[in-house]
Amino acid sequence: MKRRATAILLGIMVSSMFLSACEKNDAKEAANESAQVEEEGVGEVTEEGEKVEAENKQTSDADDSSKTEGSEESGEKNSDASESESTGKDSSENNANQSDDSLDDEVTEAPAGKIGVLLSEEDENAKIDSEAMTSQIADGGYEADIKNANGDSALQISQIQEFIDEQVSALIIDPVDPYGLTDILKTAKEQEIPVISYDTLIRDTADINYYASYDTRAIGKDIAAEIVKKMDLDKAREDKKSYTIEFLMGSPDDNSALFLCNGIQEGLQEYLDDGTLVCKSGNTSFDDTAIMRWSETSAKSKLESIIKEFYMEEKTPDIICTAYDGFAYAAEEVLSDNDLESGSEEWPVITGYGSEVRAVKDIAAGKMSFTMFMDREELAKGGAQMAIDYLTGEKVDVKDYSQYDNGMKIVGTFTCGAQVIDKDNYQILVDNGTYTEDEIVPDPTPTPEATPTPEVTDTPEATSTPEDSSKDDSEAKTTPTPAPKTTLKLAKD
Repeated sequence: MKRRATAILLGIMVSSMFLSACEKNDAKEAANESAQVEEEGVGEVTEEGEKVEAENKQTSDADDSSKTEGSEESGEKNSDASESESTGKDSSENNANQSDDSLDDEVTEAPAGKIGVLLSEEDENAKIDSEAMTSQIADGGYEADIKNANGDSALQISQIQEFIDEQVSALIIDPVDPYGLTDILKTAKEQEIPVISYDTLIRDTADINYYASYDTRAIGKDIAAEIVKKMDLDKAREDKKSYTIEFLMGSPDDNSALFLCNGIQEGLQEYLDDGTLVCKSGNTSFDDTAIMRWSETSAKSKLESIIKEFYMEEKTPDIICTAYDGFAYAAEEVLSDNDLESGSEEWPVITGYGSEVRAVKDIAAGKMSFTMFMDREELAKGGAQMAIDYLTGEKVDVKDYSQYDNGMKIVGTFTCGAQVIDKDNYQILVDNGTYTEDEIVPDPTPTPEATPTPEVTDTPEATSTPEDSSKDDSEAKTTPTPAPKTTLKLAKD
């Protein structure tokens, strides 16, 4: 009897070990697949990335097909099983199941690990990032720990080191200085901590796994298409008419800014080539149009210089295309300084990027023509999910594996698009909860103070004509002037 019990127990243990090994092998295989996707992008050749994308698509299609077939078979089996089970159940079994369900509801699983999130600035985006990532990471079974460097690159490096010392499961980094993290990320790599670059691509290191960003090249093409539409450039071409345009693009150390500029130029190139669009300054390349560190002050100075040199007579180009709402504000200030008024025929088309509160107000007021709205929550959740999928061995949602080269490798990237916001549709930002109605109401135009009407001065009384006091010559008495006395000088004897 004891031998039989021992044999049964041994059998159960072997089965459990076999099942556990299968589960671990499945997870390890999936994790290796994620690592393989990452390594396929290393180097300058981008065709490998395209190959991985094609293979992933085939695998996904095959998985979907097998799942569908499996679901049908499972449905038949479950139907048969449920018929047989329904006849054999009694009230005691039902009560036991209900008790188990209640127990499961009360048990809360501990987080599988901590994911460190490092943000670059204390702004509205950081607030959205923090809330969306915390929620997404919690849903994935992990704990989020958020740190913000508030523009201090040295502080951010120390924050990364703190997370490494804590042995966090993964890092999500929006870099203050995208070129300054090479050494600290070597340490993360040595500790086998995966890194997701967020919003801005971390440069000059192979020690990042993935990148989450907006598809700025595609957004740039959308901006170009909107300019073509609003200025009716195809009609202008037919009529042999031309418009002037100037560009204020993003920081030269930001890879996304380069892609945005390239997308805009690709969309407008044919109109620049045939003269429908004319850039008098000749500044069309990214090197010539980039504004270091996204400085509004630098953008204003650059535009002032361009207008002074090339647009003294017109006071402004017909189109000012910018890569940031802040640059659009700078353009508005330059034009106002040149005595131009928004809404007048001379006021140009001004484009923005970001859909900030002031930008939406300016659109409603007719100062800005349009801006681009990017759903920050979508980006934040996408970046967080990349880390979770990598850690759990799921297939990471890589949408682009060809154009995001950080100088050391092609980085697999999750991307989001954007939507044009203009005077006709800016209310959707209220409908989708981005802003409240009160937040985007245009500021009232200040009423100029009325100049007081001067009081009417009484007309002075006419001065009476003086009487003629002169007399007739006959009546005038002339008093002869006495002749001067002559002094005689007596001669001496």
